Amino acid sequence: MDSHAFFTVWILTAIGSCLCQDRAVGEDVEFRLINPPPAPPFQINWYFGSVLIYAASAGTVNGVVPSYEGRASLDPNTATLELRNLTVNDTGEYTLRVIMSIGQPEKEWKTTLRVFERISSVTLEANQTELVEFNSSVTLTCSASGSSPSFQWFNNSAEVTGSDRVLLDNRTLTVLNVTRYDNGPYRCNASNIVSFEMSSDVTLTIAYGPDSAVVTVEAEYYSSGDNVTLNCSSESSPAAQLQWALNGTLLDEKGPELRLSDVLTSDSGDYNCWAYNSKTQRYKLSSPTSITVLERLSDAAITIAGSPGPLIAGKSSVNLTCEAKGSIITRKWMKNGETLSPETGRITFSDDNRTVSISPVQKEDRGEYTCQVSNPVSNAEGSETLIVKYGPEKVEIKGEGHEGAVEFGQKIHLSCSAESVPDCTYTWTLNGTDKIGTGASFIKENSVYEDSGNYTCTAFNNITKETNKTDFNMSVKAPGSLGGQGGLSAGPIAGIVIGVLVLLAAGGGGIYILTYILKNKR
Repeated sequence: MDSHAFFTVWILTAIGSCLCQDRAVGEDVEFRLINPPPAPPFQINWYFGSVLIYAASAGTVNGVVPSYEGRASLDPNTATLELRNLTVNDTGEYTLRVIMSIGQPEKEWKTTLRVFERISSVTLEANQTELVEFNSSVTLTCSASGSSPSFQWFNNSAEVTGSDRVLLDNRTLTVLNVTRYDNGPYRCNASNIVSFEMSSDVTLTIAYGPDSAVVTVEAEYYSSGDNVTLNCSSESSPAAQLQWALNGTLLDEKGPELRLSDVLTSDSGDYNCWAYNSKTQRYKLSSPTSITVLERLSDAAITIAGSPGPLIAGKSSVNLTCEAKGSIITRKWMKNGETLSPETGRITFSDDNRTVSISPVQKEDRGEYTCQVSNPVSNAEGSETLIVKYGPEKVEIKGEGHEGAVEFGQKIHLSCSAESVPDCTYTWTLNGTDKIGTGASFIKENSVYEDSGNYTCTAFNNITKETNKTDFNMSVKAPGSLGGQGGLSAGPIAGIVIGVLVLLAAGGGGIYILTYILKNKR
């Protein structure tokens, strides 16, 4: 390869700590050909701009301009120029002109060096740091010493990008209508091609809220005498001032906690909490929180009132009223341990379940009535027995022995019963006219034929004044006709025997005596 061809591939570069043409003040740089010449060039000239700063010929350095004395050197064998302790004034274009040998044409290469001051003294300032959410805007300004700084912004380590509300102008950052999330901390990074430096943090104080006020309480219902604590919280910066209200009226109590000691029923109501932020000048009212103070229940009782006198089925009406000491929220009625329900047209309940009205009462209404009263903090119950007078009903006669028949001389025993409250009295008649006895039983030891007939038992309830009766047909039969001995005593039997003997002895007269005895038997 000839010399001309070789120089066409020579490339001039600046090298130092890195292969680049940018340096910081105080650093060193070398300018050299990537492919050094195979022999020392005949003539070497280095120019800064149009000023010759270094020269060499035939392998000998001829000199350096005074401004580069002590900080510049030239290698006459390779044409390499070294500059030390650079200043910003060294920024510019450098030209190398080389004649390899006598008679050869001059060749020229150019490169540019930029020398930068390092970034330092980076400071960040805000035009204000106390702001109000949605009302305030802020501008942050970043300053730095050094050459051609550029700026990058960070909010809590995340890079800030521009938007309708966030305006970036290199060294300034403007945030319009700040929100609580714009508080930072902010930092700016100032940099140039040779260095960078991060500023200290700037944190904004952004007042916001109160967004809401929330009242909490352990329960809704309390017994009189209990202690109650309500708590109010609000999202606000700075912390909101809190004041309490009851049923829309402000109370003297302030702060996040309202303590009520030994509460009364008059402490019941809707409690609110007002939250106020003195920085934002904004208020917030909580939703109402209701508490109810109740008297504990005791002495539950049922009172019975109705028609004068005793309750009579089908005639009387009655009201059962349930009362108790304390705060009654619910009443429930029971009868004989089972839930009492209304009955259309006869058993009705008042709207508050306080009174049960029965009109008219029936015998099925008798029994034990219980009223159960309750509220969320206590319960009680009272009972009362309802007695209903009724009857007589279902009057019935029963007889001993054969149904409706006895043999002559046997005992007649009839029993009469009826459903009745109170117990009724009984009167016995025979064949509708003759009163033959009183009481639940009719007994006749020795029946005769004249005892045959229709027996009537009449039942009478002295309270209801009701009468009811039933009949029983009784027949007195001949001895032995019902399979028994007729119930005759020894005297009649002896008479029969004598009559038979006389019959055998006297013929027709015996017939008369036997007839007489049989008549007596009838």
